Amino acid sequence: MMNNYIKLLEIKGLILTYLKPLTAKEIGFYGIFGVAGSIIAQSYGGWSPAMTLLIILMGSDYITGILASLKEGRGIASTASFWGLIKKGLMLLSVLIAHHVDIVMNTNAVMIGSIYFWYANEIISLAENYGRLELPFPEFIKEKIAMLKGKEKHNETVK
Repeated sequence: MMNNYIKLLEIKGLILTYLKPLTAKEIGFYGIFGVAGSIIAQSYGGWSPAMTLLIILMGSDYITGILASLKEGRGIASTASFWGLIKKGLMLLSVLIAHHVDIVMNTNAVMIGSIYFWYANEIISLAENYGRLELPFPEFIKEKIAMLKGKEKHNETVK
């Protein structure tokens, strides 16, 4: 019993060694980010697992795109990265607008539909990046992506 108490005191000492009290500046800094995060989450109707997956897909696409560019020897172009981030921001803006359309229409379908649309977009982009990185990807998914790209090219020529 006494050994457990001594071990707890040792652990407490280790924790206090690595933790220091926050300064007023740090508290203010963290507080601002906490409030901003709360406002953003509330503007999307609260944070949902669907939004979490979208953010994960967006981050994965961005990272694999950078890795693919590095592998191809193109380096990291700051303008391409900038416009990639702008695109991600506009995707989130469309989800935000869809949420507010849902509020006005008293539904929950527009935001979820928007999120699912962006899921598909990000998964296709991830597959392309995997191809550029020469990573294995299921053949049937490659075929579906090629089919979608064929329809996309056909739609562009019809315009």
